[in-house]
Amino acid sequence: MNDVVNIKDYELGLDDLGQPNVIDMSIIRPGKMNSAVLLIARLLYLKKGTYADQPEMGIDIINRYRFSFEEELTSLSRELQNQITQYLPEFTPVTVKCDFIQSDDSGKSNITISISANGVTYTMIYDTIDNTLDGIKGSW
Repeated sequence: MNDVVNIKDYELGLDDLGQPNVIDMSIIRPGKMNSAVLLIARLLYLKKGTYADQPEMGIDIINRYRFSFEEELTSLSRELQNQITQYLPEFTPVTVKCDFIQSDDSGKSNITISISANGVTYTMIYDTIDNTLDGIKGSW
């Protein structure tokens, strides 16, 4: 197993030197988007069957877990862990933990997704109302 993960994702913009902006796993900082989180976010949003050659890839968090209950988060954790192991093996071993958090008095609840891979823990908050991943953090 490779100890060093070197995944790069290119953005459409250019930096000051005219080179493509790159999201690089080697520069993980809390509060910054990086390629690992981006790939995991894609798995969360992807609908099964989108890619014919990988029909089981994807979780479709919007349609399947947007209105979920606490008991269903165990299934989300297990499914995300299996998806990462199968489709992103460079992040194994991986552990995933999902929890509900209640925000203010509006009754709005969010899903906190904590993913530990290669000694780095990523925490994402899925806003069930806006269908967005917020508070992307990394710690090591």
